[in-house]
Amino acid sequence: MNKRMVLSFAFILLIVSSVSVYKFVLEKHRYSSVSIVPEHRKDLPLYEGLEFQDHYYLIKGNHWYEIYKFYRDTLPHHGWKPVYKHASIEDWGGFMLRFQKGDKELHIDGGWHPNVNETETTFDLNPVHH
Repeated sequence: MNKRMVLSFAFILLIVSSVSVYKFVLEKHRYSSVSIVPEHRKDLPLYEGLEFQDHYYLIKGNHWYEIYKFYRDTLPHHGWKPVYKHASIEDWGGFMLRFQKGDKELHIDGGWHPNVNETETTFDLNPVHH
């Protein structure tokens, strides 16, 4: 009976550790397709409701203009210098923003997709090219 209990405990321990390792690897590679992760930075707040999907962030509904205003107005308070801003309400609405901080340039693009009623936002961080 003791042998059975030890084997059962070892089996349960193996399953729990396998699940833990799988979750760790999955989370580690979750953001491998993007150059910047707002959730991992203190100087780049994430607009409330945006959720990461593959290589972009989504929120249900038409929120592109609120997201545009949020980053346009908030990022300068986090040390980002505005370089370019553009918002367009033609067709379905979208925006492009660029900010610089040190030797890095942050691009934030977003737009509403009416056919699925979702607003998509992407973040990209690159070295400044002179």
